[in-house]
Amino acid sequence: MMIDFAIHGKAAPRRDRNGFTLVELLVVMVIFLILVAIALPIVKGLISDQKATRTAQNIEAFMNAARSRAIAEGRTVGVRFERLSASNYARSTCLRLRQLVGIPAYTGDAADAVAALAGTPVNTAEFDTSDSPLLYLSSQILNDTVTPSNDHLAPIQIGDLLELPGGRSVPITGIGAVSGTTVTISFNLAENVPVDTSTVNRFPLSAISSASGGNVKYRIHRSPMPSSSTVMSLPQGMAIDLNYSGIGIKGSQFAPAFSGGIRAVDILFNASGAVTQVIYDTANTRIYPTGLIYFCVGEIDGVANLNGASAAARDNLFSQDRALTTNLMNPDSLWVVVNPASGRVTTVPMANPGTIPADPTDPTTVAFADALGPARYFATLSDTVAE
Repeated sequence: MMIDFAIHGKAAPRRDRNGFTLVELLVVMVIFLILVAIALPIVKGLISDQKATRTAQNIEAFMNAARSRAIAEGRTVGVRFERLSASNYARSTCLRLRQLVGIPAYTGDAADAVAALAGTPVNTAEFDTSDSPLLYLSSQILNDTVTPSNDHLAPIQIGDLLELPGGRSVPITGIGAVSGTTVTISFNLAENVPVDTSTVNRFPLSAISSASGGNVKYRIHRSPMPSSSTVMSLPQGMAIDLNYSGIGIKGSQFAPAFSGGIRAVDILFNASGAVTQVIYDTANTRIYPTGLIYFCVGEIDGVANLNGASAAARDNLFSQDRALTTNLMNPDSLWVVVNPASGRVTTVPMANPGTIPADPTDPTTVAFADALGPARYFATLSDTVAE
């Protein structure tokens, strides 16, 4: 340098660094990782909340589509909530919805098929099995005591509507055993004998004339059948938790029984868009709902297992620990609520449940209902639910 300075009269130029040192890079990476560690739980929570909201909105749209179709076509259309399987937690899990498509009314296979009315007041109708083979098949299935769990497979069900001359339709309350070449069904024109304890009489008590052997044309409006094309699958990780789903502010009718068979939950819309029937068990019990219908939307990991004869064999429905945080205790869970009077479907946030019952594994107790009611509190305040 001294020689260069002596020859040229100036010092050698300095070289500036254009990059970072290893220490500086490590410091930047540490700061970045700290920020990511802080932000990741927040972002994950936001994404999870949006996923639950989108799932509930998709369910709402799917049910509204079925309701709109019922209004447009002028016949019953429904939505089926299918259970994942018949064992462990899957009994309470719904991952797929299927539209139930209305089918033409049954008027018999013969052009001159008729029903012979009888009773004082009129309460039975007798059908010839050769003219009405579907009634014969239904009678054989419904009166089979060996496999009663197959009752829901009958093509004509108790609760289907029998239309008599003049357009009057009444629910079928019973289908008798085959006697010779005839099958007798029972009904009640005043609807004073409910199909189920939750039935609401739509017509008042009144005197009804008697009938003896009067032959009339008939139409049987059957329940809609599952569609093979109109199906909705929930996003991965999301589920409808049937443990907390049911009718009324405290109802949990859709929770699986500890013993016996289970089946899907059917919501049926009529031609005016209202919910006419809810079907949820293998006995094919029909309910004319008088309260709001609730479906709990949450995570599949939050579905409790109720498949056990004792409390020790079942999960805690109010669990909130690392092993299991149930959907009722998860603030990100939502309610999809159906107003049966109008058929309107809406999404409502979940509130905190009430006092935890002594047996937190049994959804059939009064204590469980009292705890479930406060969790549906926001739904009772929602303006959209009441519409």
